[in-house]
Amino acid sequence: MKQNSLFRFIGITAIIAEVAFVLILPKTGQADFHLPNEIMDKVEVVSIFDLNQVVTPTEKANYAEQWHVFADLIGNALKPEGKGGVYEGKVLKVKKTFPVFRVYTKKVDPKTGRNNRFGGWWAHAAPPKGLSKTGYRQRYEICENFNHDLDRVLQCWIYPGALLLIGPGQSVDEDTCNKTGESYVADTGKENLQIFVFEMFNHNFLSRNEQTPLKDIEHYIGCPAETDDRSFDWYSEEKASVN
Repeated sequence: MKQNSLFRFIGITAIIAEVAFVLILPKTGQADFHLPNEIMDKVEVVSIFDLNQVVTPTEKANYAEQWHVFADLIGNALKPEGKGGVYEGKVLKVKKTFPVFRVYTKKVDPKTGRNNRFGGWWAHAAPPKGLSKTGYRQRYEICENFNHDLDRVLQCWIYPGALLLIGPGQSVDEDTCNKTGESYVADTGKENLQIFVFEMFNHNFLSRNEQTPLKDIEHYIGCPAETDDRSFDWYSEEKASVN
């Protein structure tokens, strides 16, 4: 009897915890921006959030996905004013493969022994013709201490099953940039949306559900060798072919 009571208590506790997690999510969210045309038909919205609200439609996200959305994606990308990141956004589940682009600094950081080729922040499009590095910094709110040179561009492919976050950039103040006179305003026009990929720090995606075999864990993203990356100028001078 004691054992049955214990199992019953554990089961009830688990149900209460899951219901409580869902109930703390407010019923409305902002994030009224349109998804870029390049990816609109390749993703579905799992969650919508802003600085005060989080919405997770349960018909599109199981509990495990809800927890990942809250703890990893939103928890690491959503930032207050002056701290970078995004100030609102949407969490997307990928349905069809599409490319993502990251501008990085080729030089190796002596503190880490590697460069910042892989990281959390990406864009759905490559740098356009005529855009300078200074313009790119302003467009995506990138401090020099975040990404010093912006001299190389990596293109990877995101595959079905992945969870991504997309939203407009938050403002960045001098303290965050750690440089007098350097700061960036928020993307209030929601014209230059940023993509956050939590697991890119480890260059893989973790399984999103119990049906994903371990052997397929790294199949949510594909990236070329670093020698295949192009320079920023190669894109801004329109030497790049249409992808």
